[in-house]
Amino acid sequence: MEVKCALCGRKEEITKVHKDYRKLARDKNAVYTCEICRARLRYQATQQQKPERPI
Repeated sequence: MEVKCALCGRKEEITKVHKDYRKLARDKNAVYTCEICRARLRYQATQQQKPERPI
């Protein structure tokens, strides 16, 4: 199945072994994010939660 990342627009081919395959097969309008964008979002979220460092 060919899917497109909702954030960067990158097209990827996923197989039945992929963790999001079942979700995407059931619902064609489900949101898919690639591993790179998922890691970027996770990093940005953890950086936002850190307290500000004093100058």
